[in-house]
Amino acid sequence: MATIFIVDDEVILHRLYKDVFSIKGHEVIADAYDGAEAVEKFIALRPRPDVIILDHRMPNKDGMQTMKEILAVESKAKIVFISADANVREQAMSNGAVSFGLKPVTIRHMLDLVESAVSE
Repeated sequence: MATIFIVDDEVILHRLYKDVFSIKGHEVIADAYDGAEAVEKFIALRPRPDVIILDHRMPNKDGMQTMKEILAVESKAKIVFISADANVREQAMSNGAVSFGLKPVTIRHMLDLVESAVSE
């Protein structure tokens, strides 16, 4: 079982991910709806999540900046970076993401991304 922190500005995705992950035995321990909120919550989270699902395009702070700030706090954080823009894949991976999912991500692919991140 993995503990998961979801960072995405789409409320419906939070609900969907929580349902799917709980069916598979994973637990969503925190949510954030923009990058600034994500960094603030991550700093306070104890214990830290096993995996962070991080969206790219969000208000207040985008996923790239959010990832840099989270990794500055915890260099071993495992981030699954999600974006509708395939052009940011290389940048996300070189900035510290453990994997990348292109939106729209299928449920099966999202589970695979999370499970492979946990096993790294």
